[in-house]
Amino acid sequence: MTIHVVPTEFATIQAAIDAAVAGDSIQILAGTFDGFNVTKERLKIVGCGIGKTVIAGNPSPVSDNGIDLNANQTILQGFTVQGFEDNGVEILSGSNVLVNIETKFNKQQGIDLDQNFNLFTNCISSFNQFDGFNITSSNNCVIECSSFQNEGEGFFIGEPSNTIINNVANENFDEGINIDCPMSKIFGNKSLKNIGNGIEVDEINNNIISNLVCNNEANGIFIRSNENQNVIDSNIVRNNGTDDTTAGILVDNGAMENVIRFNKAKNNIGVDILAEGGIGTNIYDGNKCENSFPDGLCT
Repeated sequence: MTIHVVPTEFATIQAAIDAAVAGDSIQILAGTFDGFNVTKERLKIVGCGIGKTVIAGNPSPVSDNGIDLNANQTILQGFTVQGFEDNGVEILSGSNVLVNIETKFNKQQGIDLDQNFNLFTNCISSFNQFDGFNITSSNNCVIECSSFQNEGEGFFIGEPSNTIINNVANENFDEGINIDCPMSKIFGNKSLKNIGNGIEVDEINNNIISNLVCNNEANGIFIRSNENQNVIDSNIVRNNGTDDTTAGILVDNGAMENVIRFNKAKNNIGVDILAEGGIGTNIYDGNKCENSFPDGLCT
């Protein structure tokens, strides 16, 4: 394994990647650098930290993205990616690890994830013109990341079996977390002060557990019509909504066989829990709240 240093050994990150072989490491010193395209597997590309190593010059050689990740088992760690015409980071490969990566002020997504089995931890995506994290692939894990003040959604999950744990979606212009896929796990997150719904469920068989959902302008948690067999369990849902069309937890007319249990809802407008069309085949059990429609959904 060889360590390549930018800019002392190679003037650009791309030159270091082109000279590397699978398994090599690339150390990027503090400074501002052009975008790059990762084409060699098992590279470890490490900067000096967020705000110290900045990717903000010319885009990747193959697109208008800051970084194109086209090789499996890459580690990206410790830098900021900002100000690109397309996405900050475009991931077209699998089994990669991103740690302490910041993406901001990009004109599309902060992070656009199109392949499976990737891990993100302690990443930040903010002030992008679309979503902070756009996940359109399966079996990825996002842990302790932050997505705020993006003009789209904080986290968009569009393919099955993703795990979103202990993240923060704050002050995004659309939904904080939007689940448009089945079989994902949304656990222990905070969705706060978003202009849209705190958490929106647009598919079936998802688990929404132990999240803090507060001060969103639309609903706290919204289950769309015809989306079935979701579990909404042990969430804290407070101070959401702006008028009598919103609620802390809103189950749309036509949503069936969902389980809404053990949630704590308070001070939501217009009610804490709203079952449009009535209870139907949904189960409401052990929810602590102040009011509901129809009556009787609170303990």
